[in-house]
Amino acid sequence: MRYLLLLLFSFLLSCTNSSVTEVDKSEYHIYKNHHDSVAYVGKETCKSCHFDIYNSFIETGMGQSYSHATKTKSVLDENNNPLIYDEIKNFYYQPLWKKDSLYLLEFRIEGEDTSHKFLQKIDYVIGSGQHTNSHIFSINGYLHQLPYTFYTQEKRADLPPGYENGNNSRFSRAIGMECMSCHNAYPSNIEGSLNKYHSVPQGIDCERCHGPGEVHVKEKMSGVIIDTSKYVDYSIVNPKKLEKELQFDVCSRCHLQGTTVLKNGKNWDDFKPGTKLSETMETYLPRYENDNSFIMASHVDRLQQSECYDIGGITCITCHDPHKSVTNLSNSYFNNKCMDCHNVCEEVPSNLDCILCHMPKSSSSDIPHVSITDHKISVHDESKSEKGDFISLFCVNNSSPEPLSKAKAYLKHYESFDKNPLLLDSAERFLKECILEESFPFMVQLYYLKNQFKNIIELVEKYNLVNTHKYFINDDLALMYVRIADAYSHFKLYEKSYNNYLSSIQFSPENLEYLLKTSVVEIKLSKFEIAKNRLLQIIEMYPNYEKAHYNLGLIYFNVEKDFIKAKKSFKIAIQLNPDYNLAKESLNLLEKLDE
Repeated sequence: MRYLLLLLFSFLLSCTNSSVTEVDKSEYHIYKNHHDSVAYVGKETCKSCHFDIYNSFIETGMGQSYSHATKTKSVLDENNNPLIYDEIKNFYYQPLWKKDSLYLLEFRIEGEDTSHKFLQKIDYVIGSGQHTNSHIFSINGYLHQLPYTFYTQEKRADLPPGYENGNNSRFSRAIGMECMSCHNAYPSNIEGSLNKYHSVPQGIDCERCHGPGEVHVKEKMSGVIIDTSKYVDYSIVNPKKLEKELQFDVCSRCHLQGTTVLKNGKNWDDFKPGTKLSETMETYLPRYENDNSFIMASHVDRLQQSECYDIGGITCITCHDPHKSVTNLSNSYFNNKCMDCHNVCEEVPSNLDCILCHMPKSSSSDIPHVSITDHKISVHDESKSEKGDFISLFCVNNSSPEPLSKAKAYLKHYESFDKNPLLLDSAERFLKECILEESFPFMVQLYYLKNQFKNIIELVEKYNLVNTHKYFINDDLALMYVRIADAYSHFKLYEKSYNNYLSSIQFSPENLEYLLKTSVVEIKLSKFEIAKNRLLQIIEMYPNYEKAHYNLGLIYFNVEKDFIKAKKSFKIAIQLNPDYNLAKESLNLLEKLDE
């Protein structure tokens, strides 16, 4: 601590030292912090010089987006932790506080008896509380969502979005980088896993909008000062100094959600403010006839449909100060922003509310129990039009996306949101326009989603898969090999399947699902000792993986004839998932043998 104070003191002296010469950086045309070698320093480092901005920012929705599940951060308390019930899956969920730690109790009642209980500690709250609080738990760094969300506007609890209508995945929804990269600062994701992290920050931070800060800090510490009233400081990105499109891209990174596809070779954390978002990823939204609905994070798409954007040239920060919480602004703040451009009255009436009419609040089509401001600034038609037929996927952040990008989008939209076979037809049409080396994993995906496993095998056996390695990141390659392995397994070609599963875990060695699939084929190939050790490894990595316990129980039961260990494994699998019928059948068989 003493060293840090001395360092800060010396920095402050350097900033005021009259011998320091201001540097004219006008000759630079790219930002120094765009280089891949520049490190992120965290918002606490920014705080030392930007104290007031820091204190204001951490009160915003972004600053409060992710935090430890404590009473000071959660909207739940001893008297406000309502019970919810999933009537389709027959599960009750009750939050419980134990001192300052939050837990979720899942239980089931059959007749007059409680037939199942499972208690999981909640580690993180995701969401600022302006609309929702959802909940995350961590086991050995693996992050998953819990089946409980509190919707603060309606002050009610319910299942999270996507868990309704019989789709309650309980404790198995993995929180990967696509989700985490918008809801938080830059986490330390473990390469080769879907949802395992070395560390997780607390809330969106400064560098999400300004880029990595290492160069900026080093320059200021060494006394390099830029007169930002005359020049751009190219050691750090100031979004206000960017041209309109690049400025808009900073906000689009997270306030534009839909079906987002990465460029080949890119990761979810590769975008840096000041670069074109479309160079890293492109986001598509479905367009329907007569559709005025919108999703929660569609601010960018809606604003782009406004004349204020097209003609007036406004961007998000025309009206929003990202460092200030909207909850702390006066009622007239946004009306005054409108008046800056629209001088409709010599004297503005005190009751004038431009926002109420031209940006009305509405429910979103993807998140229940919330009401959000529609950022399409227009004269809104209150009449309800019936949503018509699907037209196409529309790329919001690139007016001319390449065929490969479109193919990826149609495949992902089909797999994630809408099982309309016409989407696959569109994907196939665009894939035919692509170079095979650059589209190979997506041809595999197309055939996989069509259940055309023979086509996958024919494609693979006349092509050298190594040719694809230079185009794709490890995650893409691992998933490609898993789908190929699944295709061989479909035809009981287990040796070839096994080789491809081994390739998948070579590229993604801490992906639990891929490890499990590999162990299952090892069992089918009678590689029982290898499979057993792999399953024990999975359980050590993630003890709550019920499928690993079940398959380990099968080895104890059928191979080693150790019925005590087999029974224990089956019971653990059932405790983790009371609807695991295969485990229940195996346990019943064991108990009959005991009779």
